[in-house]
Amino acid sequence: MRIYIIGNDGITLCREAPATVNDGEIAVTSNEELHAAPLSGKRVLALWNALPGVEKRRKIGDREVLIDQLWSAIEALPEPEPPSDAKRPSKQDAVIAMLRRPEGATVD
Repeated sequence: MRIYIIGNDGITLCREAPATVNDGEIAVTSNEELHAAPLSGKRVLALWNALPGVEKRRKIGDREVLIDQLWSAIEALPEPEPPSDAKRPSKQDAVIAMLRRPEGATVD
């Protein structure tokens, strides 16, 4: 499930529900929750204009339509790359891995 955290610095995608949401942040998982969120029209417009590749707006227009377009745009954003926990193997790790192979290792 995609969970979006709307904060002062924009919109962040989370893969899992956060344990807590900071003051001023709002967590939404659906278009309906975004419509129900306590966001001013000015804030919705700022979120829209902060998205990459969208045509910038000066006026809100119909707030409901803008929220629908905002939801469609954030749903279309690519998944962020998961943080890599893998460290680069050391030379010692490589030697140990070779020694553990069924055929073992030889020294020329």
